[in-house]
Amino acid sequence: MLNDVNDIKRYELKYLISEELAWQIRDYIKNICSLDKHVPPGLNGYVVNNFYFDTPDLKFYYDTKFRKLTRYKPRARFYGDQASDFIWLEIKYRNSSIIWKKRFRIPVDLWPNLFTERESNNYEPVCKNQIDAFNDLVYWYNAQPVLHVRYFREPYVTELDDYGRVTFDRRLCCRSLKGSCDLKYDESDMIYYDDPVTSKNYDSVVLLEIKVETLIPAWAIELIQMFNLTQRSYSKYCYGIDYFINYNENGRIAVLA
Repeated sequence: MLNDVNDIKRYELKYLISEELAWQIRDYIKNICSLDKHVPPGLNGYVVNNFYFDTPDLKFYYDTKFRKLTRYKPRARFYGDQASDFIWLEIKYRNSSIIWKKRFRIPVDLWPNLFTERESNNYEPVCKNQIDAFNDLVYWYNAQPVLHVRYFREPYVTELDDYGRVTFDRRLCCRSLKGSCDLKYDESDMIYYDDPVTSKNYDSVVLLEIKVETLIPAWAIELIQMFNLTQRSYSKYCYGIDYFINYNENGRIAVLA
């Protein structure tokens, strides 16, 4: 079972690759990685759902898009097609190339209380001293749920280091939240945006991520060199917001209102 609290420091390397190359890399890493133990039996991955919060002027979006050296964003995460047990409350903080992720999980039935109680004069976090950093960030920036991003993740864990992951993300889709905290949704609401045109890479349909705790270890360097991988910046959140700004008549209003 996952711990209630996670505090992770890591480096993240991202690559857009073809499905054919993804199969080759999967075969290559089979001797140094194994499937994540949290993958349900009989499957090769799981569904990830992220609820991204942002300010009325999309501060967290623009900080990421224009690669501000120091930036952060709050989000909530659950696994599976629908939320059923826990919600992970996360703050992802980045300083240059180093990323910290602090997260804490709460039962799904406590989720609505995070937003109704904070509006009262006696506001106090539901789980004081454990998620107050998330609540404070959302509260003081007047951040609201903006975008729901969902994708299927095929995750592998290295056996050579204390922490090292190789993940393949597919079927990226999103929907506008417009301030709603409702976790339930219809499949018809989801818009897929991992097509070649939207991703701006005509033969790339899989997002490969290599995540390590320290400077890039030898096994990761060999993997990158073996397949001549070219690193690129890719934010699932930014690409989702870009879709609404570029393809909706009302632009930003379509996301926030």
